[in-house]
Amino acid sequence: MTVASPRLPDEVDVLIVGGGAAGLTSSILLSRLGVQSLLVERHANCSQLPKAHILNQRTMEIFRELGVADDVYKQGCPRDNMSTVAWSTSLTGPRPEHGRLIGRVDSWGGGAAVAAYEQASPCVSTNLPQLRLEPLLRQHAEALAPDRVLFQHEVVDFTQDTEAVTATVVCRQDGTRHTVRARYLVGADAGHTVGPAVGIQFGGLKDVVDMVSAHISADLSAYIDDPSVVIHFFVNPDGSGSLGSGVLVKMGPQHWDQHSEEWAFHALVPPGSAAQYEDDFMPDLIRRSLGVPDLPLTIHHTSHWRQEASLADRYRMGRVFVAGDAAHRHFPTTALGLNSAVQDAHNLAWKLHAVLSGHADASLLDTYQEERRPVGRRNIEQATTAAFTHRNIDAAIGLTPQMSPDQAWARFTELFSGTRDTAALRERVAAAIAHERHEVGAHNIEIGYTYTSSAVVHDGAASHVYADPVVDFHPQTRPGHRVPHAWLSRGGRQRSVYDLTGRGRFVLIVDASDPGGAAWAQAATDCADRLGVPLDVLRIDSADSADDTVWTDTTAGWQAQREVGPDGAVLVRPDQHVGWRNMTGHPDPGPVLERALRYILGRPAEAT
Repeated sequence: MTVASPRLPDEVDVLIVGGGAAGLTSSILLSRLGVQSLLVERHANCSQLPKAHILNQRTMEIFRELGVADDVYKQGCPRDNMSTVAWSTSLTGPRPEHGRLIGRVDSWGGGAAVAAYEQASPCVSTNLPQLRLEPLLRQHAEALAPDRVLFQHEVVDFTQDTEAVTATVVCRQDGTRHTVRARYLVGADAGHTVGPAVGIQFGGLKDVVDMVSAHISADLSAYIDDPSVVIHFFVNPDGSGSLGSGVLVKMGPQHWDQHSEEWAFHALVPPGSAAQYEDDFMPDLIRRSLGVPDLPLTIHHTSHWRQEASLADRYRMGRVFVAGDAAHRHFPTTALGLNSAVQDAHNLAWKLHAVLSGHADASLLDTYQEERRPVGRRNIEQATTAAFTHRNIDAAIGLTPQMSPDQAWARFTELFSGTRDTAALRERVAAAIAHERHEVGAHNIEIGYTYTSSAVVHDGAASHVYADPVVDFHPQTRPGHRVPHAWLSRGGRQRSVYDLTGRGRFVLIVDASDPGGAAWAQAATDCADRLGVPLDVLRIDSADSADDTVWTDTTAGWQAQREVGPDGAVLVRPDQHVGWRNMTGHPDPGPVLERALRYILGRPAEAT
């Protein structure tokens, strides 16, 4: 039976091309902001491959804002079951060196990092494979925009002029063609069509290594005794070093310990190897890597892909924007690809809303590239560095590509001997493993990114100096940084600063007990009326207040992190990054705040 093609709108504010994480998040964000969008995805369903799976704190904060976080946590991995990453020779096997633990590190806010992660955010990281995350996002997007999230629809061509983008959308079920005119177009199609069509090009490393991945079902409970390990890296002479030997990732869906029903398995393969396409290649590789030659397993999907580290030369061309894999492509190490895609959408959506609503000048949209492209470059560099440092473990053990398996196993015999003569070897290996916290505990990379653009009023303050800029996160209100998290209470309710900011609105945070704070609050109310900008005031006091508009700084967390004086003010943008701050009070705060808002929104100052 032929299914009738849905009626497409002739005009929309935003046309989104691509139904992955970036596209679906964009659709949800825009719908919640009241922006009419249309999403088209050429495939019939969401991704059937495990792909990305770690969702970091910043992404979960965005999902919390969108009302998606609870559903993600319900399906995802509990923190205690993803608090460790381990390196082993295998799970088991015939040799004494099989099934031996080489080392482990705390991961994504587990173990010794719990306190730092809890202090930094109201959200914990989780592990939910892309093949389960995307259908969940699709459900939310479709509920908010019925008949505006269309799979099996494809943009086959488009043009743009000074006013809009005109696109031809084809229904892949019946071939129906429809012309849609959109004020703006977001390319979230992994760079397949939109970017190339407007001349956006990628630079960087391409086709670096060949990878093969499989989504499998297998009972591994007899071979795994640590429920905290989320990723098992194998270093096995029967494989090919630390990545060629395989990587095993738990996928649930019912159990997230050693009884996980499903797993993802990834391995590096020799370039151009034809063997990877043979039917028995993956089953043999998985059994050999795990050390269980007769393991019953079911392979649901296998994918072959090449890792790259490349960045689009621009994120905007006229009325066309690119996000996610259409803008940046990462090694999977440090788990920054999908997280970056969600964060791209978050940065762009509020700016589209501000411009379409008339609150901002169209020049605000230029800051999407100004802000997100440097973050994309930073994330690519981090992921690439993390990928190549895996080889440091091989080097520390003393493995070389020229060794025979017997020679390589002899190095492991020495490593596990426990003798005084091999103490230096064990120390080298332990140091190499410990360094891997830069991949699985890159806290500052995950949530400490900052923006420098014309949508930020910089105050000249020096940024924090980090002992380890990858791992160590330091919250601050310096403009461009993500606003610090603190727990606040009112009327028996507890909320994070993140629950009281964002959602398409600017928020001015002031001290409720200081006259300077009151002056800033009144200035914000007047400024919102005068400019027609959605601007709220968040009044915080260190002590309980009878005023039901005041929130109490429950743990003194905000006071410790605000960095401005009690008579100062912090202006938070709709994406929860600080746009401006004033360290102290001002005798005439209204014009000062108005100038800051006008600057951020690209609106010229009125003549006085």
